[in-house]
Amino acid sequence: MLAETKAMEERMLAELPWLAPIGALVLAAVIGVVLALALPRGRQGLAGAWVAGSHLAAAALAAAVWLDRGLMRVMEGTVVVDGLALATTGLLGVAGAVCVAMARPVVAGTDREGEFYAVLAATTLAAAVLAHAADVALIAIALGLLSLGSFILTGYLRGARRANEASLKYYIYGTVAGATMVYGFSWWFGLAGGTGLRTIGEGLAQAPTGAVVASTALVVVGLGYKAALVPFHFWTPDVYDGAPVPVAAYLSVLPKIAGLVALARVLPAALPGDLAGWTTAMAVVAAITMTVGTLAAIGQTSVVRLLAYSSIAQSGFLLMGVAALEGSDRALPALLFYAVAYAAANLAAFAVVLAVQRERGSVDVSAFAGLGRSHPWWTAALVLSLLSLFGLPPLAGFVAKLEVFSAAIDAGQAWLAVVGIAMTVVSLYPYLRVIAPAVLAPAGGPAQAPRTPRPGLALAAALGVTAVATVVVGVGAEPFLSLADEARAMR
Repeated sequence: MLAETKAMEERMLAELPWLAPIGALVLAAVIGVVLALALPRGRQGLAGAWVAGSHLAAAALAAAVWLDRGLMRVMEGTVVVDGLALATTGLLGVAGAVCVAMARPVVAGTDREGEFYAVLAATTLAAAVLAHAADVALIAIALGLLSLGSFILTGYLRGARRANEASLKYYIYGTVAGATMVYGFSWWFGLAGGTGLRTIGEGLAQAPTGAVVASTALVVVGLGYKAALVPFHFWTPDVYDGAPVPVAAYLSVLPKIAGLVALARVLPAALPGDLAGWTTAMAVVAAITMTVGTLAAIGQTSVVRLLAYSSIAQSGFLLMGVAALEGSDRALPALLFYAVAYAAANLAAFAVVLAVQRERGSVDVSAFAGLGRSHPWWTAALVLSLLSLFGLPPLAGFVAKLEVFSAAIDAGQAWLAVVGIAMTVVSLYPYLRVIAPAVLAPAGGPAQAPRTPRPGLALAAALGVTAVATVVVGVGAEPFLSLADEARAMR
């Protein structure tokens, strides 16, 4: 027994290099807390620099593991280090660093600035673990930490009533959704006799169809709420609108992508061979999600709420990649490429919104009037990001939508591609409601009362990086598509 224990310890120690990206995020959170406690208030920005650098280190280590170590199962099969997990971790690392830069001008000088960065690092860590998890117990723990960090970040501005309300709503909805998912996992454990996804897949194949459908629906509630899929999306507009804008940007990308990647790992492994028709169910949810999000965005007067509904619609397009996984080899690469394109464009849009809010004190559409005359570079970034979300060539969003539509058709879901094309056309209207006044309207009115004329170096860097990425990933899509093609998921 002692020899077996020692052998297992040695094996786990030998597997640690494959977990280097996760380790970087662990250090980001732990040392971030230490720095927050040790540094004086005027030096708390160093904690932010550490957390941002650690996010980039995690992305670099994910690339290094992919190139030098290869792919494998570690920690007795509970963690999968494959192309899906490493590509997602790389994206989370870069996007997390951008969000830290966006948050810097908002939280600088506040009484818990360092703790904010540490919580953000812990939340990213949970998102990365969720992408690697091949055991439902680990998935439940990762989703719990991801939700807890999201709740805290949402209510960070304790003196803001709307932030407190948004955090409370998010907490109540998230707790119920998470508990529902864990209940579904308990059904899977009872039906399969284990918590590993492969074990569950073998067990559910022999289980009654009714029990499989009911338990899977419970599981999808938890992951669907994190990805803001309809009908689990109700929290999204209020939370984005009440949270600080950098937190809304963070929530719109990192937890969403982690939730969708978890669905892409859990459903094919636990329900192999399209068991219980889960691909059709996901296709229907995708169609409803993109339709509801697109139509609800039309009447919004707040750009943050418009982007919230836009992010719901984008979840529907991302889910198209998940729905096509059993029928097309192009589905997983399409999902990953779309995630990269969406992250770049959405973060760029939120960066412009934050800059406008800091200068003009509002996020209403009227606050963007005349922006092209006073800030042509901001306006250029805004136009590029929104048109990429729409899917205009040659921007990243166009290639991304072309990939998910092709995957859907290849998987025999041409009807879903038709819905996606229709919603893409409709989505141009809400985006133009922001672009038109920014480009065409003359400067003037209440939106011209300046508050903070300069966005700050950190915010300017975040805006520049994301805007350039929106163009580069589209114009130079070939290497990114080739990389995504190599990102296979282990079952």
